[in-house]
Amino acid sequence: MEFRPHIWVKESDLAICVISSLAEALEFLAAWPPNRRGPFFYLASNSVQSAAAGSIDPYEAREVFEMFCREAGILAEAKMNE
Repeated sequence: MEFRPHIWVKESDLAICVISSLAEALEFLAAWPPNRRGPFFYLASNSVQSAAAGSIDPYEAREVFEMFCREAGILAEAKMNE
């Protein structure tokens, strides 16, 4: 299931990756360091797994995953030129 819009995540100061599907979100969460897993991580992980199983709407899982990224400080926000 594809995420629309995609979620842009900072991997480092110079690298950004795009999360565009439930499968990519699951892979990203599986690689998340165990010592950094808090309540938002587990909420996102459960939501994405539930959406992959068809239990919840993928859009809801996308929103929760984005919230996790924002809380973790890794969400890459789009900057508009003025």
